[in-house]
Order: sequence, then structure tokens, then C-alpha cells
Amino acid sequence: MKNTFIILMSYIIMLLGCKATSRFSENISQKNKEPKWKLVFEDSFNSRGDFNQKKWTFSPRGNSPWSKYLTPSSKYVYQSGGSLMLMMDNQKIDEDNVPYHSGGIQTKGKFSFLYGKVEVKAKFKSGKGAWPAIWMMPEKSTYGTWPNSGEIDIMEQVNFEKVAHQTIHNASVTNSKGNSSATHAAKYKLNDFNIYGIIWTPKYIQFYVNNILQYTYNKPENADYKTWPFDQPFYLILNQSGGLGWPGAILDADLPFNIQVDWVKVYQENKSRTYF
Repeated sequence: MKNTFIILMSYIIMLLGCKATSRFSENISQKNKEPKWKLVFEDSFNSRGDFNQKKWTFSPRGNSPWSKYLTPSSKYVYQSGGSLMLMMDNQKIDEDNVPYHSGGIQTKGKFSFLYGKVEVKAKFKSGKGAWPAIWMMPEKSTYGTWPNSGEIDIMEQVNFEKVAHQTIHNASVTNSKGNSSATHAAKYKLNDFNIYGIIWTPKYIQFYVNNILQYTYNKPENADYKTWPFDQPFYLILNQSGGLGWPGAILDADLPFNIQVDWVKVYQENKSRTYF
């Protein structure tokens, strides 16, 4: 009888131990299932007409080649068919004496962030002189004028090239002509939607096309602002440009140009900071 009681108690203790272990394992499992990334910004462009002004503003016209033809008009930036359309053409506009007009928007003053993952699903029309881009600039020029405070080019494409350029700009890698040595030419699906993205951490910036790693820019040892100005909040820019600078002159027969954006998503790890 005594032996039977001991065996029974041992069995009960074993069952309780297994149950406790099971609960512990379940807690660990649930903890591991927590998503690494938290969605902090999204736009699926599912409305019609004007873009969401709570999230975006028009990119202003400026003196840089990419911005000289930007035009704050719903003719050149609008939502249609579940996408954002950014256009460029050579139609005349009264009292606006430039040969071309193009569209661009940005999140400056609306949304910026420090570290995270960016994904943008987009397609574009190639053409002589075309220059569609998805990129990021610092919310504040903490380290001085361009390129000192940095630039992150998630995707740029010019003319009829069959590659998308993914590039870092800073005072260390960018020369006096504006060319960067920290760049990679990535293949993409021609005439189709592709997902262009980055993962930006305190130690590196990784560039992706369709979830495939293309290029990594690592923070150098003993880095200063010249090599790593990427410790400040950046904002997003989407634009269709062309005709000046890198792509060269436009062949008017190839117009209109456009970049079509299906969606934009920005994620951060829970410990990261978002700036609204």
C-alpha cells in the first residue's frame, strides 16, 4: 500500500510539472509570436481624387533638377483605381512658363521616423528623360545642407534602364558632382508592380526589391556625421520627374510619364520612435 501511495503521488507531481512546463512553453511561444515590426504608417490610396492631406503634402518646386517642374495640382498627383498616380507631361499651364509639369508628394511635417522598415509597391512607365523616384530626406538638416545630412534613395529609375538604383548619399560617399559610391543597380520586373524597400537600423541600411536583399550600407567603425548622418528622423518622398540632371532631355513622343503607387507601408520595432 505504501509503495502504491508513493507511485500515485509521483504520478500527480509529474502531471503538475508537465502542466506547468506546458504553460511556460505556451508563454514563451506566445512571446515569440509577437511581430518584430509594428505598422506605424500606411496609405493604400483607395479613395478617388486628391491624396490624403493628413499624411502628405505636395513636394514644392525648387532649383534641383528633380524639382524644377513639380506642379502642385491634382492633375499631376491624384488617386484613381486604388493607386496614387504621379504624372509628367508637356502641356501648357497659364502663367506657369515651364516646358514640363510633374507631380510629387512628401510626408515632411506630417510624418517622419527614426529607424524601421519601408515598403512601397509601385510601377512606372519608362521613357527617354523619365526619372521616377521613391526616397527619403531628413526632417531637419541637422548636419548641414545636402549631402551632409544624408539621403536614402529607395528606388530611382532613369530612361529605359532595366535596373532600379538604390543609393545612399552623405558627405563621405557623395562627390562634388552629386554622384555616390554607395549605390547598387537592382533588377526589377519590367512593366509591372514591384515592392521596393529598406530596413534601417542604428547599424546598417539594407535595400530590397521584392523582398530580396540587394545591398547593405553598414555604419563604419568610429563613424561621424560624414559617414553616418542617419541617426535623425527622415520623411518620405514619391515623385515623377525628368528632363533635367541625371536622365537628360525628354523625348516628347514618350510622354506622358507616370509612376503608379499601389501602397506605402512603414514599420518600426516597438522600441523605436516615430515622430508625428
